[in-house]
Amino acid sequence: MIRKIGLQGIVILALLLAIPLGAWQMVFRPQNQSERELSARIEAKQQRLNDLKHATAAIGRYRIQIDDLNKTIEALQARLPGEKEIDKVLHEVWQQAESCNMATSSIRTMQRVGEVSGPYSEQPIVVQLEGDFAGLCSFLQAIEQQSRLVRIATMSLEKNELGDEGTVRATIVMTVFFEGGRG
Repeated sequence: MIRKIGLQGIVILALLLAIPLGAWQMVFRPQNQSERELSARIEAKQQRLNDLKHATAAIGRYRIQIDDLNKTIEALQARLPGEKEIDKVLHEVWQQAESCNMATSSIRTMQRVGEVSGPYSEQPIVVQLEGDFAGLCSFLQAIEQQSRLVRIATMSLEKNELGDEGTVRATIVMTVFFEGGRG
């Protein structure tokens, strides 16, 4: 049977084998390479899209944190008197002392130490009080609970020798924080 094929049959057989090999070499192999490159680009873009989703979620969380911090700043700024409101603060301190049955012998502002470069500053105030110890404790609690930002820097206590038992004399240096641009 092989003898009957001849040259013409061998050429046809070679052509029949060459067609699929040529198609694979010229069509399918480049197509597979193109598909691999396209898949790699799609995968890279999907990774970038996932990264973008994570970044977008983080931005949302940061916005919430920024809003919370801005609300905190606004609340603190509301507690800061303007520089021209220091006399009101002194009056409030005097009223607090009086409501706690403390006799106020002196309330005065002190010289500010140093210049503050920001919009906020401190004003030291010296308060001299006399009264019973329970009244002093009530006064200190009232100062702590008021809406203003106040820090007690120093306090000295002396027993009042001329008064009743349990009567004290207190000298308190407190710092009132204020906003320099308001008032």
